[in-house]
Amino acid sequence: MNRIVSASLGQSFLVILLTLVLAGSGVHSLQRLPVDAYPDLSPPIVEIITQWPGHAAEEVERLITVPVELGMNGIPKTATTRSISLYGLSDVIITFDTGTDDYFARQEVFNRLGDITLPSGVSPSVSPLSAPSGLIYRYVLQSTDRSPMDLKTLEAWTIEPQYKSVPGVADDSGFGGGTMQYQVLLDQAKLASVGLSAPAVEASLTANNANSGGGFYSQGGQFYYVRGMGRMQTLEDIGNVVVAVHNGTPVLVKDVGRVTIGIAPRLGEFGYEKHDDAVEGVILLRTGEKTQDVLKRVEAKTRELNDQILPKDVKVVPFYDRSDLIALTTKTVEDNLLRGMVLVVVILIFFLYDVRAGLIVAATIPLALLFAFICLDVQKASANLLSIGAIDFGILVDGAVVMVENIFRQLAERKGTPLNVRAIIRDAAAEVDRPLFYAVAVIVVSFLPIYVLSGASGTLFKPMADTMIFALVGSLIVTLTLLPVLCAWFMRKGVTERRNRIFEAIKSVYIKGLDACLKRPWATTLGSAILLLASLLLIPRIGAEFMPHLDEGALWVRATMPYTISFDESAKITPKIRDILRSFPEVTTVASELGRPDDGTDSTGFFNVEFYVGLKPYSQWTGTYRTKAALTEAIDQKLQAFPGIMFNYTQPAEDAVDEAETGLKSALAVKIFGANLNTLQEKGKDIRKVLQHVRGITDVTLVQELGQPSLTIKIDRAAIARYGVNVNDINALIQTAIGGDVATEVVQQEKQFDLVVRLEQQYRDNPEEIGNILVATPGGQQIPLKEFADIKVTNGASFIYRENNSRYIGVQFSVEGRDLAGAVGDAMAQVNKQVSLPQGYRLDWGGEYTEYTASRAQLNVIVPLTLALIFLLLFTLYSNFKFPFITVMGVLLSAPIGGIVALWLTGTPFSVSSGIGFLALFGVSVQTAVVYISYVNELRRAGVEVADAIRQGAILRLRPIMMTALVAALGLLPAALATGVGTDTQRPFALVIVSGLFTRLLISIFLMPALYALVARTGDRLEV
Repeated sequence: MNRIVSASLGQSFLVILLTLVLAGSGVHSLQRLPVDAYPDLSPPIVEIITQWPGHAAEEVERLITVPVELGMNGIPKTATTRSISLYGLSDVIITFDTGTDDYFARQEVFNRLGDITLPSGVSPSVSPLSAPSGLIYRYVLQSTDRSPMDLKTLEAWTIEPQYKSVPGVADDSGFGGGTMQYQVLLDQAKLASVGLSAPAVEASLTANNANSGGGFYSQGGQFYYVRGMGRMQTLEDIGNVVVAVHNGTPVLVKDVGRVTIGIAPRLGEFGYEKHDDAVEGVILLRTGEKTQDVLKRVEAKTRELNDQILPKDVKVVPFYDRSDLIALTTKTVEDNLLRGMVLVVVILIFFLYDVRAGLIVAATIPLALLFAFICLDVQKASANLLSIGAIDFGILVDGAVVMVENIFRQLAERKGTPLNVRAIIRDAAAEVDRPLFYAVAVIVVSFLPIYVLSGASGTLFKPMADTMIFALVGSLIVTLTLLPVLCAWFMRKGVTERRNRIFEAIKSVYIKGLDACLKRPWATTLGSAILLLASLLLIPRIGAEFMPHLDEGALWVRATMPYTISFDESAKITPKIRDILRSFPEVTTVASELGRPDDGTDSTGFFNVEFYVGLKPYSQWTGTYRTKAALTEAIDQKLQAFPGIMFNYTQPAEDAVDEAETGLKSALAVKIFGANLNTLQEKGKDIRKVLQHVRGITDVTLVQELGQPSLTIKIDRAAIARYGVNVNDINALIQTAIGGDVATEVVQQEKQFDLVVRLEQQYRDNPEEIGNILVATPGGQQIPLKEFADIKVTNGASFIYRENNSRYIGVQFSVEGRDLAGAVGDAMAQVNKQVSLPQGYRLDWGGEYTEYTASRAQLNVIVPLTLALIFLLLFTLYSNFKFPFITVMGVLLSAPIGGIVALWLTGTPFSVSSGIGFLALFGVSVQTAVVYISYVNELRRAGVEVADAIRQGAILRLRPIMMTALVAALGLLPAALATGVGTDTQRPFALVIVSGLFTRLLISIFLMPALYALVARTGDRLEV
């Protein structure tokens, strides 16, 4: 290491030049570096969506979902296969192992889709390549006079293609408005008068809507195409189609029904502010793309649409933009970093009483960060809130503190003697450069086990480890090269160490305590052990969770209504809820999504309404409510005015990730697996009853799979046989006359609209009218449908959930006022005690609890691995076991105490974030021990007696040890105390480090000399 210092002092100009190059390259990399609010925590997912309009959940499961699941079995790297079957829709979601290439996963699915046998006319589709948290932009279409149907048409045929053409956009999914259709609404009496049926009209329309190609011919030296133009283009064309000839007179479509433009049966509705029926667009980010880059292109496309493409009376108005969240979280991080940097500089100047020395050390901070940005840019990585916000400037400058303090001290000691500043700096650096290198290496090693983490915790913390390790390497390079040069330049006339009365008072008290501890080293060690044991007794009272929830600065409110509610009834209630949400002054925007969009990308029903609630920045909250939790509680109290409706509160991106994690509309759920839906529902009710009485468990909801009323038309085979009617004839009548069948398409330039045939509303409005629908027999008779079938109302399945080829029912719940692990652990014990399951049925406690148990198991391996790696590195430094042993013992007996007590005092549950904080704390704590032990060894090598070396080393190294501990703690203090958007995940990490370093400092300055005294012997191998 000293060769690097010597070479730097000998080539000062080159060092400064390379520093300027580093600074310039770092600034360039910072400008290129994409910054996301939060990393994408979801594993690779492929979703297969299959729509089969008009068919019940049981039919969808039997004929679509199960064949798709069986066809996907055995795909390599599959983690879980989940599905939901409901009216007219099958949704199969295949989750792959974390790290699986997204294109590999999709290709494997595409390869197998072609081999699956599905009902005629059914075609599965694969959802776009986007993560559950990939929603980056929402907009609403606004117009002064256009209808929702007109806006929906513009969205589908003009706006969506434009946004989908933007590089990095995976999809633009429209929601709301009516989907335009050409409709032929038949009059049953008129049909009967000419002996026709609805399927016959449909067949005529299908046969009368086509163009043809007749080849070509040549004439007059020119080439002519031959085209037959038979496509229908207007309502008049449709009405003039011949469906039969009656007594020599053609019967036209308009003779037996009404031709009109209408909307398709509504599957959902979007509401925005005061508008009950509006049109929304949702833009999804393609997996692997940089959020900021894509958002800039999307915003540019919005300006182009508004200025050049759309009619003047139509505007795209964004109401959710991920860049707002990125800007807000970036501002939070910048504020914390700035405060931390100021605190670090103040501490440096206070201890050294020299502005030059403080600023020289502080120069390490920006250069180390710029070095990290260069490395991230080379990796083509992106930064996020945690990876940047968790950087501790104090840790970065610890090595610089020790280096500059030692140079400063030796220059001050030689004041008044002939000065060779460069030689003094070289000698001073030689005392500390080797232990500094190993100390930084130990901190780096403490971050390496993070790369062992898998799943969401690994995805979240690996970018932080990258950034911190790169910055530490950069700080070490700057400490060994630039800082000696700066000291040589700015301290060339020597320095005077002025009296620091506060530090001298601290040192005086410390010497008295040190002498007492050195007289009783065993008692000192035992006292530290007792303090540690006392802190460990607090652990059961701290609780545990997977991760703190990432605050997105917005609310996502889910209203779960009775499962059998109709669209019309749900559409009446939704605006009332929206009005209540809008009544709070802290709320900026409210939008509602009732049911599902036409493309089937959200598999739910009319009972489910989700509300996006945009919030003002917390700094602007001046009313009654000052926190998000208080506002949520107030909203919930007002919404209790809707009895029978369950409300759940989460956040936009979090909700999508939770649903991907559990397969349900909740972050936490217990699933009961088994074959019989009635048994599943019975056991689900039993478990719900138990969970409702568990402390901390709230919002308990059973996903009602049964109870959906349906009108069943059971065909009497003997009856149809008497009239020569086939089952297919009856089914075709039911599908066309009642459900409405797409006969063909009407093409208007680039737009295509379905042409649907069905009976007028009054002929299919209730079981009696449906029973009176006439069936045309081969003999020319018109017989009521009720003569061929048994028509009655029965109960069926609303949904059928499956996971890994097995049916299940879910009981969703939330945890409030209690830690996750404690609440779920208590719930599991009570359910196991009170609920018995039949043979072949089992329980699974999924969602966030699964992530918690997985991360806890990983931390149980990672923490011992970290300590073993630190011990191994220390062994290479000291070449014996005793000094690494007392170093690790000193860390274990002092560092965890503050972290544990801080978690307990603040009511912060132990999580992956705080666990990683303990790992970083161990690495940083080792540094002060290395600085002390190496200096004592150096004194002993110089001939000082063991006892004197222990005492002198502790006194002389008190200042650099206090400086390194305090700057490391205070550098993260703003992050530990911060609240609001962008602070939740990093706060437990920072809290553990800050509080742990304080107790480490207070205990270790007495404990380390005592431990050294216990193991030191004449003849020790003394490496520095």
